[in-house]
Amino acid sequence: MRLNHGMPVWHVSVSVWSRRYELVNAPNVAEREAVKALRGVGGDREWWLWNDTTNIGHLRVAVTPQEFEQIPCGTAHHDAGESGPERPRTR
Repeated sequence: MRLNHGMPVWHVSVSVWSRRYELVNAPNVAEREAVKALRGVGGDREWWLWNDTTNIGHLRVAVTPQEFEQIPCGTAHHDAGESGPERPRTR
């Protein structure tokens, strides 16, 4: 699957830790924090994936053509990681 029609995506990985420094299975909390972290960038499509094995969530948000033009050459790469289903952007 090619995300964002081959254009790069903004990507954030989020985990929730207990006070005893243990990873917590909290996909809803992680997703809310991921959405906050990518607020203000990207287009109108996103992909969310929660990994139950690692308790880490991954949110990818489509980079807009205007953002891509402003990214220095060589710093934007195609995303090769696993992704969840494409959906409208969570705001």
